[in-house]
Amino acid sequence: MGKRPRWYLWVLARIWKLSYIKPNVPLLGKFALKVRTAQVKPGKFNISHLPINAEVRPLNVPLPVVLLEDIIRKSSHRTIIWRCTCREAKNCQSYDMHLGCLHIGSATAEEDPNVAMHVSIEEAISHLHKAIESGLIPFMGHAAGDNTIWNVSADRSFLTVCFCCPCCCTLLIGYKYLPPESKDTFYRLKGISVSVDGDKCIGCGKCGEQCFTGAITIIQGKAAHDDFLCKGCGFCAVVCPQEAVEVKAEDLESTVLELYHRMSRQVEDFPSKLNLPGVKNISLNSSEGKEVGKNTEKHYNM
Repeated sequence: MGKRPRWYLWVLARIWKLSYIKPNVPLLGKFALKVRTAQVKPGKFNISHLPINAEVRPLNVPLPVVLLEDIIRKSSHRTIIWRCTCREAKNCQSYDMHLGCLHIGSATAEEDPNVAMHVSIEEAISHLHKAIESGLIPFMGHAAGDNTIWNVSADRSFLTVCFCCPCCCTLLIGYKYLPPESKDTFYRLKGISVSVDGDKCIGCGKCGEQCFTGAITIIQGKAAHDDFLCKGCGFCAVVCPQEAVEVKAEDLESTVLELYHRMSRQVEDFPSKLNLPGVKNISLNSSEGKEVGKNTEKHYNM
């Protein structure tokens, strides 16, 4: 088991504060950016946000629930980190810091109980629902540094599901300082569309304030969405008081196939067959699944 002392999370949160230092801060700024960029690069970092406001119809179920529940049910082991490192580092007053990351995969069996709670399938699913109901937006993926931080084997499967708030997430806050190749490791889910209803929009700008990629700006009193910059996180729709921003999962099957193929290359015991409610069984080993896999590998150069 990857031993960690009781005080580890407390120390980690204090170290985490360094990740919020802006590059223009003398001495420490350039160092912090160098460390961040070294970790967020192709081959080491692979994440996607799962917008909670994109519902799968006709089920009227949030997309993260559809995508993650099946993975949780098929997982060999699961843990929940006792506290969110980002929210503890920023002393968050808006969201519960005890809604920590969910870890999935065989390597999680090695995590020390001092830092993570080893949970059942039902407990993991309950945690997922609680985080989504709290307005936190999950991202799922894998970072090479995760195995070191939590002191688990690098040759066993380890998938991280973080529950992000816009005020504290170090990845969201630091994104704008990253070079283009690092920004490209934040993969927008295939089949996710974001649109703005001009008739509903009052130009308040709240969506643009929360957009970590700068994909929404106010032009002539209305929100304008840049699809090229967008990562499909859905924060803009969460904060819009007029419900003028809509996030849709246009093609669930293509979304699932692309995401699961991309993750399965780094998570060895990822399920090969998916049983999603209201959708036909999807096999990653089918001819269609393999074709998506080839295109995924080619596009992401993995």
